[in-house]
Amino acid sequence: MGVMLRSPPLVIALILRCILGAAYSIDLPLLRWKASPLMAAVAIVIGTGINNVLPYFLHVQKYVLGRPVVFTKPLLFAVAFSAIFSIVLSFLKDIPDVEGDKKSGIRTLPVILGKERVLSMSTGILLMAYASAALAGVFSPILLCKLVTMIGHSVLGFILWSKAQTVDLSNAKSTYSFFIFIFQLYYTEFFLMHFVR
Repeated sequence: MGVMLRSPPLVIALILRCILGAAYSIDLPLLRWKASPLMAAVAIVIGTGINNVLPYFLHVQKYVLGRPVVFTKPLLFAVAFSAIFSIVLSFLKDIPDVEGDKKSGIRTLPVILGKERVLSMSTGILLMAYASAALAGVFSPILLCKLVTMIGHSVLGFILWSKAQTVDLSNAKSTYSFFIFIFQLYYTEFFLMHFVR
């Protein structure tokens, strides 16, 4: 689609996604980044966090609206929040498969630190992000944006905290369900981020 639309940001996003996917998955020297918690996080943050927001913004600004590209507060918030979610997703994705990763010799973060620590750390990171977003809402000049940002992020933070309390780490179905729940929060954020001013 990026080629048809003559949009360099979309073409670069597609190429980057393919390269990162290969580096993450292919079992060759210097690749198979899944086996390294740091490289897995880097691949997921760039591929999901940044690559899901920035190229589309650049495409719309420059190639659809014909405007100069200006990095606004809402855009920076969207990229940062998306990157934070991606870091958390990169941590949580391996919890359901700890036993398989141990057998395969893959040293994921849950294998190294344990499921409990990774769940607690991931939940804490997202709760801090939600608190920061709610606080950012306080400074919004528009009342509706202020209320939606503050209340929306506070409610989602509370729901996250409540759901994290019910995760049974000995049950793969429960941990996978929590992982999917985090994705649902991530996509809900794409609605809320429009109110950050």
